Amino acid sequence: MKALLILLLLVPTLAMSKVYIKDGKTTLKTKKSGFKYHMNFMSHHDHNFQYIKDKKKARAGKYYQRFELRDGDCFGDDDGGWSDCDTDRERVEFSTRPRQPITKNQCYGYSLMLSKDYTYIHPTSTTLGQVHQHGGPTGKAEGLASFPPLVQIDIVGSSLMFNWHELSGSATNVKDESRYHKLKPLKDMKGVWTDISFCLDFKNKRMDAWVDGIKKVEILKSPIFFKPEAIYFKHGIYRSFISKYKKFNNVKKMPTQIVFYDEVRRGNSIKKVDININPKLKPVD
Repeated sequence: MKALLILLLLVPTLAMSKVYIKDGKTTLKTKKSGFKYHMNFMSHHDHNFQYIKDKKKARAGKYYQRFELRDGDCFGDDDGGWSDCDTDRERVEFSTRPRQPITKNQCYGYSLMLSKDYTYIHPTSTTLGQVHQHGGPTGKAEGLASFPPLVQIDIVGSSLMFNWHELSGSATNVKDESRYHKLKPLKDMKGVWTDISFCLDFKNKRMDAWVDGIKKVEILKSPIFFKPEAIYFKHGIYRSFISKYKKFNNVKKMPTQIVFYDEVRRGNSIKKVDININPKLKPVD
């Protein structure tokens, strides 16, 4: 962690005042985002995250986020309640605060860019943004402990997918069925920004998702079966069940993946989070 702070001081293109340590955790604070801050609740290496000042490369404004995940980048939380290393996962991921209540309409938007040499890791999936549950149901996935999210933006095969987790069963042995909806081919996301936005309407029981301002998904069902205490957004790079990739490709290591983020927002309507639908939105810096 000390090395990260030294890096922030030495490299002039990195934003210093926006990345800091809060309660021992790397924290990012942005303005006009609808969030107070983003925090990595797990440990990470210096290469995993950078907040960079470069107006020419940013989607809007001056700053953007760079995430890099390498083979062996698995961590656990401080209280020992979860370990990616023990559950066949790797990640560098930020959680947002405050959490949101399960009321009315909760919308999220962000911009993604894959590195030009981004590697697909089929049949392992990669998650690039998800809405998780606080105080939600628990169960198992692939025989391992699982705390299922509501929605994940997943790379499956060669496409970006809206993955709604349709949950049923009991709160301690939940049944989780993924409902995939195609958003965009990955070949069109390398080296260029893609704008993702979606709304979870708990009052009217529906979900909608947009790509580059065009609606791609419309689900006329309630986002939830169980009612958690709250929900929260996470973003970064998260790959689960990495042993599938290693076995399928007969390799011992996972490839490095680099993904860029910008304009991460939350609001109560699509106009508050989608910069295509509402071009008057000010940059998140």
